[in-house]
Amino acid sequence: MKKSFLLYPVVVVAVLVAILYTSCKKPHHDLAPTPNNIRLLSYTATTRLNSASLADTTNDNYTFMYDALGRVKMITFTTNDTVGGKKSESCSFYYGNDTAIKTITNLGGSTVYEIDTLILDLSANVISTIYTPHLYTTYQYTYSPSSSEGNNGRLMSEEADNYYNNYHGVTTVSDSRMYTSYAGNFLKSSFNGILNVTFPSTMTVSPYAMRDYWLQIPGLAITPPNLNDLTVPNLPGTIHSGLTGYSDQLTYNISGIPLLIYAKDTANDTCYVDFPGTIWPTEDYTFYSNLANRTGDYLQLKSFTLWGSNLYQNANLVKTITNSGYTTNVSYNIDAYNKITQMTAVIVDSLANTKTVTYNLQYQIY
Repeated sequence: MKKSFLLYPVVVVAVLVAILYTSCKKPHHDLAPTPNNIRLLSYTATTRLNSASLADTTNDNYTFMYDALGRVKMITFTTNDTVGGKKSESCSFYYGNDTAIKTITNLGGSTVYEIDTLILDLSANVISTIYTPHLYTTYQYTYSPSSSEGNNGRLMSEEADNYYNNYHGVTTVSDSRMYTSYAGNFLKSSFNGILNVTFPSTMTVSPYAMRDYWLQIPGLAITPPNLNDLTVPNLPGTIHSGLTGYSDQLTYNISGIPLLIYAKDTANDTCYVDFPGTIWPTEDYTFYSNLANRTGDYLQLKSFTLWGSNLYQNANLVKTITNSGYTTNVSYNIDAYNKITQMTAVIVDSLANTKTVTYNLQYQIY
């Protein structure tokens, strides 16, 4: 994503996901009506693109192992997707005090692909910060003294993503989204359209401001603007300020378009940072009011697979997620023991392309 244009100073916000850590004896599937001695063993995600033909179908398999305290200690992943860039791998978790370390390797464990760090707020059993390569994400949670909801203090209220690059000093770009909720469930997440950028103080500013900055987006002309221009070429409505310092604010109303924020100073030193564009002005949520949250909820399963715990502590099962880029409709099959045995997500993007993902879940008694 290294060829896009945004202005020069930008703050890095990491996106991604807050996780719920627990020191209890079992993984924290809050508000789950399933028996306490049942936990997720494995699931298969079958993805079909636009049709049910085998040529358009892939299968991803996840298996979970737990330690003596019931925390996830390993997740193995295998796939038959030979063209999507995926590879089979293993994720191990190490827990120490208020920190969890996630290490991703090949299935044999000899090659390390990535190491992530989770900072845990043990007082509320939530994740406060997640560090991944070139990104760290911070989370805040809603607490109301008058609330009677069982997830009070553990429902996300704000997520801030900070993207960074260490080339010639640290350059960052950050975004922030706020969540509103009612009766223990999300209603909406909102992004204010502002990107904050910060460039390293090693860049020469005085007596001249950084002289070049541009977005390099595939399909658009690469035309560096005059330093005094406030509007980014080819991106109407994208405004920046703060031309003479190390920080900048950029209005960003072109969600889905990745950017490269780049600067060159009077000594021809350069620095840059990538912004993936994976944020939407608003995102709306609906829930099944008659179905309590449990293992297999769409949001919960994604978080549990990524971080070994549940970030999204909603009171009920999610039904739809809608933004300007896509709409997701989720349905569930629930057995006589109140376990979700199958979950289906139908995702339709703004061009009417459809992706259907069917999750078949297996549990274990412990």
